[in-house]
Amino acid sequence: MSYMDRDNIIEEGLFDKLKNFFKDRRKYSKLTRILMKDPKWKKAYKDTEKTVDDYLALTKKIEADLDKRLKKKGLK
Repeated sequence: MSYMDRDNIIEEGLFDKLKNFFKDRRKYSKLTRILMKDPKWKKAYKDTEKTVDDYLALTKKIEADLDKRLKKKGLK
């Protein structure tokens, strides 16, 4: 088991934030990164992303429910 003192915990958090920063940054195009500097556009873009993610999750749930019903009836 490793020993985590205050400095190690701070370094771990810093490296995690840096890793997530670059991970999130890579998924946007150059134009999107430029537009992300505008707070209004960024908020609208994030809301749209969230809506799309919610829609995809809902369709996946409906698809799973439909598969379950079809298997129950013996059609799939």
